[in-house]
Amino acid sequence: MIKKLIKLKILKFVLIGGVSAAYAFKRYCDKKKELKIKKDKKTLLINR
Repeated sequence: MIKKLIKLKILKFVLIGGVSAAYAFKRYCDKKKELKIKKDKKTLLINR
């Protein structure tokens, strides 16, 4: 019973950690993409 509870707690931490890591990675990619779009807009305005 105790081993099962420990395994469930570990599984819970792994799942929460995985979800938070995926969320952080998504935010990082979105921010990087946004900076690239801003940079492209700036170069388009300069080239006109």
